[in-house]
Amino acid sequence: MRPYIFLLLFLFACKKNDRFKDEQLSPVNVAISSENGIVNIPGADQYTKATDDITIPVKLVFSAATPKLFTVNIGVNNDTINTLIANQQLKNTVLLGESYYTLPRSAEIRFGLDTFSIPLKVSMQAIERYYGHDLALAIRLSDATKANTLDGSGRMAIVLIHTDKVISGTEIHYLYFTKAGSILMEPDGTDHTLGNTEVTLPVSVTLGGTAGGAFTINLSAAPDTAQALIDNGTLTGSTLLASGTDYTLPATVNFPANTNVAKFNLTVKTASITKNVNNKPVLAIQLNDPTRHLLDSSKSTIVLELDPSKLIETDITNQNIKYTTQYENTSNGNENSPKLIDNNINSKFLLGNFSTVWAMLEFATPQTTGAYTMTSANDAPDRDPKDWTIEGSNNGTDWIVLDKRVDQNFGSRFLTVKYTFSNQEAYKFYRLYVTATHGSSLWQQAEWRLIKRP
Repeated sequence: MRPYIFLLLFLFACKKNDRFKDEQLSPVNVAISSENGIVNIPGADQYTKATDDITIPVKLVFSAATPKLFTVNIGVNNDTINTLIANQQLKNTVLLGESYYTLPRSAEIRFGLDTFSIPLKVSMQAIERYYGHDLALAIRLSDATKANTLDGSGRMAIVLIHTDKVISGTEIHYLYFTKAGSILMEPDGTDHTLGNTEVTLPVSVTLGGTAGGAFTINLSAAPDTAQALIDNGTLTGSTLLASGTDYTLPATVNFPANTNVAKFNLTVKTASITKNVNNKPVLAIQLNDPTRHLLDSSKSTIVLELDPSKLIETDITNQNIKYTTQYENTSNGNENSPKLIDNNINSKFLLGNFSTVWAMLEFATPQTTGAYTMTSANDAPDRDPKDWTIEGSNNGTDWIVLDKRVDQNFGSRFLTVKYTFSNQEAYKFYRLYVTATHGSSLWQQAEWRLIKRP
């Protein structure tokens, strides 16, 4: 037994002595791997390419295997790059700005390594923006710990990114207004929203190429662009709308990740359109400062010409009509049928012994309408209309149901609710037919307004 014990003790002692010898190894000399101080990308040191960035492994080399864990600080030397560019020693080159890259501030080097790579991540926006130029960044090492030293000539190297070798021109991601290129007539479809006080027009922005991470683009008015078109006669008879007064824009457009089209809403005051009903209201919008990718300069501004005839809703309730109702309040002239369409929400039409009631508008000529409003009266919510239909007719006898509502609630008194419906037919007669209240034997309503939609 004793010889085996002696052998185990001997082997243990050898390993322990070997470990002590490793810990007593001399410090190493540290340098950035380069060719004459230049790290060319693409080159011998390859990179990883993604949609939004490239990652460059900047290699550190050591004079021997590292004897123990140590750290080294990492920084940049912009003055060196600027001087080389100014002296024409780096031609067709642009300094890589700090907003376009990320670089660790220090590296922790583990025991026993011959090399170590520092990840330099460069935004694809810089490569796209400066396509055709080289991007340069001088990386400098300092303060190696544990008595390790920095190579005199290798402590700094210039990373030189040849943008036209990293991507081709067709790979550049351009941002632009989807329908830019000519004056856009608005509305351009059916996805706009007409309101009593404002009109909402959706505008879309497109990202060319493969979509990547989320980003934003700034928006601003471009009145000079629109005014120039008015002055040179391209937009004859047009009126320039003022940002903030006549219309509002969001500050930014948000592109979610993996999305090629984003929309924002342009909000125009109805009063501003009405004021210029005989003119052509125009405005211009421009894209600025995307946090990713590039702007297509030829399509980064869009000019919109608004068509008032398609954007203004008109209240036709009292326009050349004959008005009749199924029943009349003969006991109180202050709450009789004319109060339903007097355009005053502080008055009301009230009926007792309610079962149903209709109110009918007869126009001199057939009208097309697609909206109406209902306004609750001053008291007793149980008297509010709950179920009703809007009907159209051309003879006053045969009725077509255009809109049907059930279980409607008014959340407060004097509340006006707008209802829209799809209708392309013109009718001479329109009728509101109320069939239920919220439980009361009385029915009341402050206003019913019929609205002509473009």
